[in-house]
Amino acid sequence: MSTMVASLAGLVHVRTSGRVDGPTAVLSSALGGAWFDWDAVVALLPDAHVLVFDRPGTGWSEPAAAPATLAREVAVLDAVLAGRPPAVLVGHSMASLHVEAWARLRPERVRGLVLVDPDPEVPGAGRPFDLPAAVARWVLRAGLDPVVAAQGLRLRRWAMRGSTLGRRDPVAPARVRSVYGRPSVARAVLDELASYPAQVGAVERLRAFRPLPDVPLTVLTPGRRASAAHRALAAMSPTGRTALVPGSRHMVPVDRPDAVALAVLTALRGS
Repeated sequence: MSTMVASLAGLVHVRTSGRVDGPTAVLSSALGGAWFDWDAVVALLPDAHVLVFDRPGTGWSEPAAAPATLAREVAVLDAVLAGRPPAVLVGHSMASLHVEAWARLRPERVRGLVLVDPDPEVPGAGRPFDLPAAVARWVLRAGLDPVVAAQGLRLRRWAMRGSTLGRRDPVAPARVRSVYGRPSVARAVLDELASYPAQVGAVERLRAFRPLPDVPLTVLTPGRRASAAHRALAAMSPTGRTALVPGSRHMVPVDRPDAVALAVLTALRGS
């Protein structure tokens, strides 16, 4: 079922599935992702109440009414999870920053955390210089974002390069066009990308005085070797662990939905 939820950043598209009385899990996409990237994961969680949402401007959500910041992403999660019981939060790539921040600020409402190939910023390294973020800021300042916004379908093809499927997009072309044909999507991606270093810095500040809740934490790493950054992220919690996902690239929810679903189920069981 799809609904639109009001947030401080505008109306956000939320898709719910599974058992209404089941334990809650919320899935947040990588940069530029949409709800359908989680379809195969959702299918493996029939006994949970699963919420997948599109961040402002992406997917079927309305264009963002506020610029991308860590505070905005926390407010969006507040709106999506309003009135819900404690949940397992799953963040893919850049969204791992958002779910970590929410867990630190709302510890009593978190049942577990799953970070899916999170961005490789080692805790304690501080705010990074990020070349793609710098380019995105330049494009926005130069007023070239309408040119980029016309390239939404190319954005999807670029994202799928991070999957073992490559050009074999599992999503129907009409559904892809319904999302990536919207100019707001590419603009939202530019805005999020430009905000990335500041979001890393904001999370670093939270880490200094807001501990993670004592809940299961899994960091999923594609391939056969966990990076130092991923091991450091897992070590932020006494219950943290890394789990390798062979046969996957960055688009882990598409390549190995079974690995993501297993991590969610492990967190729901509290072990």
